[in-house]
Amino acid sequence: MKIKTPVILAILAGATAALVGCGDSGPKLYPVKGTIRVDGKPASDAIVFLHRKGRDNPNEPVPHGTCGADGTFQLTSVKAGDGAQAGEYVVTVVWPDMSKAPDGNGGRPDLLKGAYEKAASSAIKATVEAKENQLPEIALTAPKQPAPKQPAPGIKTDK
Repeated sequence: MKIKTPVILAILAGATAALVGCGDSGPKLYPVKGTIRVDGKPASDAIVFLHRKGRDNPNEPVPHGTCGADGTFQLTSVKAGDGAQAGEYVVTVVWPDMSKAPDGNGGRPDLLKGAYEKAASSAIKATVEAKENQLPEIALTAPKQPAPKQPAPGIKTDK
């Protein structure tokens, strides 16, 4: 049986239309960039997460990004750099100490000592609009180290 060219073209046109209709599903994402500084210095390797207010689907990705040497990041939800959906967000940040070896789970100590890691207690907010977004700089303060324990006062003797 010989297939005619118009039939082949019709089949190809139908297949192409079907593929075009199978675009990305899910909410529209918008590019988001920002900068994190800790005590005025770039937070190289810090990881930022944006938790959308009103998020009720546990399968919804949490946009995140890792800071470069200059403290800048670009958010990813599904694929690298795709951004986040428009809305209001609570921001969390962890800053792994890259000078330490990973523990058994691959984690490293947080240079921010957990001060900015919980969405429930974070005071950092962000808004993503339906356009390319440049967030205001996120300026953090490193938690102070506890003072070293002082020896109890006592009598010193020199021999």
